[in-house]
This record gives sequence, structure tokens and C-alpha cells, in this order.
Amino acid sequence: MIPKDIQARHIEIAMDEIDRCGVPAGRDAQKFLVMRRDHKYPAKYVVALAGKHATGKFLSSDIFNGGRETNVFLNGLGFEICRCDGKPAPSTYLNTPPSVPKPGAQSQRATAHSERCPECKQRIEQLLRTIYGDVQRNPRINTPATPDSYKGTTVYDTLKSIYEALQKQRGHESFVRSESLPNCDFLVSAPGFLLEFDESQHFTASRKLSLSLYPKEGFYGFDCSRWVELCEKINARDNTPPFRDEQRAWYDTLRDLVPETLGMRPTVRLHADEFQWCSLCATNDEDISTFRQMIGERTNFWSLEFSIPKGATLARLAIDGAWTGSIALGQKLLNEVVEQWPSDSRVECLCTCGAFVAFAWPDTVLSQTDNWSPDKNAIETLKQHAQSAVERLLSNGLRERLSTLADYMTIGADTKKEKISSTHNHIPAPHAELVIVANLKSGELHFTGKSYPTTGQEKGLLRIQDLDSHFIELCGKETMVLGCHDLTIFNPRSDANATGRRAEVKKAFKATSNRRKPVQVLHHPHTAVKKMTWKQAWGGLRENLPSVKQYLGTGCYSYRDRRNGRDLFNDILSSTASDGVMNVLVHLASWTPE
Repeated sequence: MIPKDIQARHIEIAMDEIDRCGVPAGRDAQKFLVMRRDHKYPAKYVVALAGKHATGKFLSSDIFNGGRETNVFLNGLGFEICRCDGKPAPSTYLNTPPSVPKPGAQSQRATAHSERCPECKQRIEQLLRTIYGDVQRNPRINTPATPDSYKGTTVYDTLKSIYEALQKQRGHESFVRSESLPNCDFLVSAPGFLLEFDESQHFTASRKLSLSLYPKEGFYGFDCSRWVELCEKINARDNTPPFRDEQRAWYDTLRDLVPETLGMRPTVRLHADEFQWCSLCATNDEDISTFRQMIGERTNFWSLEFSIPKGATLARLAIDGAWTGSIALGQKLLNEVVEQWPSDSRVECLCTCGAFVAFAWPDTVLSQTDNWSPDKNAIETLKQHAQSAVERLLSNGLRERLSTLADYMTIGADTKKEKISSTHNHIPAPHAELVIVANLKSGELHFTGKSYPTTGQEKGLLRIQDLDSHFIELCGKETMVLGCHDLTIFNPRSDANATGRRAEVKKAFKATSNRRKPVQVLHHPHTAVKKMTWKQAWGGLRENLPSVKQYLGTGCYSYRDRRNGRDLFNDILSSTASDGVMNVLVHLASWTPE
């Protein structure tokens, strides 16, 4: 039976989570889908996930039925149901007369939540105050509204080109009607940034035009390419007055670019419809952490915390939040790590998470007929692109500076993809998940990558066949370097389920490991939020390889992969490394007064 505690807002929150994290393997719809605008979701899984948000516990499949029970429940909350083939669900599965809309369905749904929900902004303000202290709502930033006022600044040329482009777009030349920038949504006094809450009227053709002219190398508190996509999708229009779209786009441009001239951090933008913001509670630790990490995804500030056991020879960056893979941000973070690294500490190797850097899929790499045995030229091309991304990361003297605190560094390097790499997510699009080991003294790069994909990746991931590439000597120690899911090779529970090529890879990898006898193991997961995720695999590895004396895994402690809740960060850290590993904790969007 479906608990009565589940309300329409919990269904909306579940849909938001699916938008971010996808549908896990085995939970795709068999017969019916529940709809929200132009998106469709597996009905039974949505209810099961909503149960977690309503009661704190994910609903097991044996507690309630799919089909009629689930559909009647969802329809009663105002949601539309359709069959997987797109046809309307039969009325017998909805308990409503055929061709007759359920009374009040649309009004119920609107009442459940909309982007105009006044509580959303209130909740955002409360959360910002909880995390950062002093927050001003609707502040006026004392800065001019015309481009010529910024002559002599670093942003003048960009502002001038955007202003002129907006003037030409529809011929409205006089759309600036204020001497200074109109009020913003929120100002966080320390560390000093604006936060803008963008509703649909901000996503226009004019805004798309202005965003397209932003400097590509700049730091922004949101994903510009995503905002362009939303402009194309929503394509809002406001012709009261006739130049309103140009005016709004211009003022948004000033809010994005002018803070640099004022010594402020980049402006953060939230999309009103990307999450049900009023579902977060400013007194709930998990919700506070979730909101901070959402901010952290789109900002370029963090606080660093060092945990240094005596005699540590291995270190890892453990990121408290989701990481975008931006090379520019990675370079900025590593430079700050060098600056704050304790002067009396040095390690042999510093490790990063999977996808620490992300690069575009090479156009010259074509779809493979068999991803388990991809063309050698395709792998070589991916290798070159990954190494080029890492070289850009370590450029401008960063490699030399890092060499003062470590001899080697491992860097997760993935092609860009929409979904997080996890056991739950299906990723059929072509992609690669690689690891580069950099000799920080010589600059020499060693290449390897995932050899044991998840079942949801088999049709998309180009697998690394060379098992010996996972082994390298670091500072005189034979070292095993593993991609994210590769550690599962040693999980004894997965042995019974592995058949065919999966079983063959497990057997061959174990044989290679026994031959190479590694002393230390470096694992590169993308996310790590549950202490049991890798526990059995590490146990199986130690049992199979008594030669291993030290090991570590590192990943992002991200709200994006919290499907069944998260364990405490410290518990994750202790369950994914042997004793004596140094932790460099990166708390995204966290700020410590200087």
C-alpha cells in the first residue's frame, strides 16, 4: 500500500532527482509513465523514490503494486499517466471516466508547486543565512547601467559588444532606462557574491544572444551552455514594453560580468524550475549540505582541510560536493592546494577523483561495433586527447609547483557526458573514463582507463583492453591504478553474477594482478556516498592480493548520488583507504574568513 504521507510535492521532488541522477538499472517503466510537462518518468519508481522524501525510507517494490494502484494514486494527485508507447492509459487503470479530465487535476498540480512559488525564494534566503551569515535580499548594487561607464575595465570590450548586439537584434536602441543597475535578488556579504533566481522570463532569445558573447575562458557561477539550452527551450517573450527582453538580458549581463570589477566572486544563478527549492529546510543538516553543494557546483570557491597522519606517503583530494571537470577550475583548485599545503609534509603520490578533468569526445573517434574490443586507433586518439587535457591542467608552472609536495599525481580524465558514472545510471552514449599518472618532475604521462564497465555502460564505454596498463612503478613500488568500476572485479559477491566476457575480464585481471604483485592500489571512483559501496571489493582485493600494503579510493561526496541516503563523510573516508593516507578535503562553496 502506498503511504498517505506522500503528497504531490514529494512526487515533484522525486522527478527532480531523476532529472539529475537518471533511472537506475532495472527500474525503467514496463507499462506506464507519469508525465510532467515534456518529460516522462517510470510511474512505480517515481512513487518509490517519493516515499524516501516523504517518509525517509525508499519504498520497496513489494510494498505496493504498479499498474492500477500506482496510477490511481498519481492521477489523484493531479498527474497525467500514459502508456510506454505514448498512448493514453486505459480509464480502468486510472479509476476515472474515459475522456473526462479529473476534476481539479490541473489546479491541484499548480497548487503543488510552480516556479512562482513564493516560499522558494524565502527558503533560499534562509539557507544562505544559515551557511554564510549576512545576506541582503533585493539589494541595489551601486554600479552604472551603461557600457561606457566601464571604460578602462577588463569587461568593457565584452559589455560594449553585447550592448551593441542587443541594440541590433530587433532595432531597440534605447532599452536602458536606469542610471544604475536595478536591484538584484540576493547579496551574500562574505565571501561576496550575488545570487540570482531565474524564472522563465529570463530565458529569451536576447539572453541567448548575450550569453553567446561571454568570454569562453571566464569563470561564471552557472553553466553558460546550460543557460543557452534553456533559452532555446523556453524561448520566453515579454513585449511590455517592446524592448523588455533586451533590457532584462542586459541587466542580467551586468550582474554576471560587473562583479569582477568590484572585487566580488562570480554571480551564482539558480533556475527556478530545476529543483523544488521550498522542499529544502534551513534547519536540516542534510538539506543545508545539499544546498551548499548545489551552490558549490557553480562557484569557484571552497575551503581546504588537511588531515595528515604521521609518515603518510599517499594523499587524495576528497571533494565534498559535485565536480564539473572544468580544467580551469581544476587548475585554480590545485594552485590553492599548493599554497595551503603544510610545509613539513611531502608525499609520493597525490590522487584525484574520476573525471577530475573532462574533455570533449573527439570527432574522429567513430562508433565502435564492439566497445569491449574497440579499435586501437580510437583508444590512441582518446589517449592523446586525455593527455592533452592533463597537460593543460598542469600548465603555467603548476606541475613544477606540485612537484614540491609530491612525486606523482593521478588525474581522472573523462569525456564529457550528462550523467554521473555510477552503477545505477545507464550511459549508452559513447564515452571514455581514463586515468593519467603524471610524473611531476619529468612531465612524463602514463595512460590507463576503465577495463570493467558497469552493465549500464557496456554499449557506450570504450573499454581499455590492456590490463598491464593498470600497473606502474611509483617511487620503487609496484602500483595498481584502477578506474571507477574496476575495483568491482575483486568483489566476491559480483563473481556469481559475472558471465561471458565479464567473467573472462575478472579472471584475467586477477591473474595479471597476482603476477604483478602490487604493493599499493589507487582507485578513482566518481562519487562516494555510501561506506558499503566499495567495502566488500576492498576486502576481496586484500584477500586476493596479500602483497598490497596501502590503498586508497577518492571521489566526490555529492548530493547528486544520494539515491538511498548518504553516510557521514568521515565514515566514507575511513572505509575507502588504508591507515596512513593523507586527506585533502575540498569543501565546495564553503568559506573560512581570511
